[in-house]
Amino acid sequence: MFILKSIMLGVGLSMDAVAVSMTNGLQRPKMSERKKVFIAFTFGLFQFFMPLIGFFVVTSFARLAPILMRYVAVISNIILLYLSAKMLIGGLREKKEERTEEKKESLLLQAVGTSIDALSLGFTFSHDPTPEVFVSTLIIGVVTFSLSYIALFMGKKFGTIYAGKADVVGGVVLALVAIFL
Repeated sequence: MFILKSIMLGVGLSMDAVAVSMTNGLQRPKMSERKKVFIAFTFGLFQFFMPLIGFFVVTSFARLAPILMRYVAVISNIILLYLSAKMLIGGLREKKEERTEEKKESLLLQAVGTSIDALSLGFTFSHDPTPEVFVSTLIIGVVTFSLSYIALFMGKKFGTIYAGKADVVGGVVLALVAIFL
């Protein structure tokens, strides 16, 4: 039952990363296999670490948890809306030049923005034994990696078809994720 619960948590928590991964694949239909693995790994890694951070914050500084929980969703929405606006503006300007630093910054912001809800989950693990928390977060990370990789592949397929509008579609998808988060 514990494993099934962890898999279900992984699926639920990974949906934001899946939507963003599909958007990334849509934007870059010629993305290399190595890049897809790197992006999926980054999302999985953040989904693994954020609940652990939440768990250790609650177990170490129990008084901070209610304050942090109040702002987690707001921070996530701000990050995703920023990325959405950036993509929409870039897509409407049809600016094809992208700096490598900008891509890395965007991936980091995407990973943080899509995993902040996992931080909240970590707050709820405060009564669970540490080894169980570690295994659960590891499963969540693996599920996120797997689903993000599949979403990148799907986005890449659609990106080949809709290459001209990928940034605009991606910006809209990120905005919707932020709104319904």
